[in-house]
Amino acid sequence: MRIEAARRSATRGVDPRPTGVGSPTGDAGRLVAVGALFAALVVGCGSNADKQMYDPVALGIASTDAPFYDDGETQLYQVKRPLSLPILSPTDEQRASLDSPLPPYERTPWVTNKDIRVQVSWTLSNLDDKYHNVEILLDPWNEFARYAPAVNVGDNEVVPDLSGIDLLIRVEGLQRKTGIFTFDDMNEVATDLATVQNILVANPPSTAPPMPGASDGVNGMINHTFDIHNRSNDSDPLISRYIPSTIAGLVGFDLGLRQYDQGTVAIEILVEIEDVAGNRVIADAPLKIDGTMWITPDATVTAPMGALR
Repeated sequence: MRIEAARRSATRGVDPRPTGVGSPTGDAGRLVAVGALFAALVVGCGSNADKQMYDPVALGIASTDAPFYDDGETQLYQVKRPLSLPILSPTDEQRASLDSPLPPYERTPWVTNKDIRVQVSWTLSNLDDKYHNVEILLDPWNEFARYAPAVNVGDNEVVPDLSGIDLLIRVEGLQRKTGIFTFDDMNEVATDLATVQNILVANPPSTAPPMPGASDGVNGMINHTFDIHNRSNDSDPLISRYIPSTIAGLVGFDLGLRQYDQGTVAIEILVEIEDVAGNRVIADAPLKIDGTMWITPDATVTAPMGALR
């Protein structure tokens, strides 16, 4: 059984991003201690409610970790960590003003992409002597939905659904690469999630036929929406009509790593939030990474299973 990764990159190990997604740098010398990279004590450090930077959050895969998926032929090694952004809940009066439905949402969003802006700086480190192909995964949440990609398993292949950001990188032995998911990149992720919600509302998975240009029906449309090469301002004929006029803002995301062989790699990120509205971010509050949430999405959303060969 093989893993279908061609849609992420024509060549495994080659960074598949278009211009505008933060470019990684090369070898940064000897790595810091493993323990420091895996530590993740998070405390809000900004005193200005309009712009806050948070302490590093780390996540790692160890060479001794069991596979996330194993069918006897194919193994996927994957870890994830939730990050809940310190978004202020609306008051009773504010909540009452949000009762009107605003498709694809059942009510008007409390936080939109115009209210906050998010940026994520990352450092990916290979702690082994040999190279690894590693996917950096970022799955977005808004107040209505938390996206959870599935793994599609067929007779001859295994195809993980794309994450909101799904970045495949080759990291040489004892190498470190850095990059930034910019404010624009994270706004695109928020827009993609809202578009996926609209696709699912307009095309219920149980009844939706395959759409032109999407061989796997709704699954293909959703993976097409999240594909890192696609941008919502590209006038894509397949998905443009599903982009809502109002985009719910991010309230958190799942950070993940995936690789296809055993190894020890780690990622460390720094999150920056700008409170454009001035009343959406809790000043001096930490990110939550223990599974609790400042604002809990109403539901978990997963693409319907795709048709595999």
